[in-house]
Amino acid sequence: MVIRAFRIFPFFIIMVTLGCAYSFKGTLPENIKSVEVQQFRSSVTEYGLEQKITSLVTESMVRDGRLSIDNENPDAIITGSITLFSRSAVTYTEGEDVQQYKLELRVSVSMDNTFDNEYIIRDESVSEWLLYDPISETLDSAKERLIVEISNEIVRRCLSGW
Repeated sequence: MVIRAFRIFPFFIIMVTLGCAYSFKGTLPENIKSVEVQQFRSSVTEYGLEQKITSLVTESMVRDGRLSIDNENPDAIITGSITLFSRSAVTYTEGEDVQQYKLELRVSVSMDNTFDNEYIIRDESVSEWLLYDPISETLDSAKERLIVEISNEIVRRCLSGW
């Protein structure tokens, strides 16, 4: 049993060393160093979502640090369009009052490589949803949480390229 452990130990050390050396870089082409986040569009009636998402995606890109923001001569351009915002009742009390709502947000996102005019991602649908209790949380607060979640997911998908 001890001999078997000595045979496995070097393999274990190699795997740990390789695991420590691994870093997530995503699948972005090497020539992509900067990005422009264009103003998102919206085809929904909920006012202001496009400005908030554009702002949060830009802030998340800056915070991530892998790409710089360049609105003059970017290596890539991120565009998006809000295609769905809905609020629907999910559960009710015995008195027929809404106990829980579901908020859902869907955005179509593209990221274009300006060097070769090819898409890194094209018209990818990014969806997020959450449940909230109208007694303990306002619609505005739940909406803000949802906007943050979808903005983070948009950045994750753009940086990983899938």
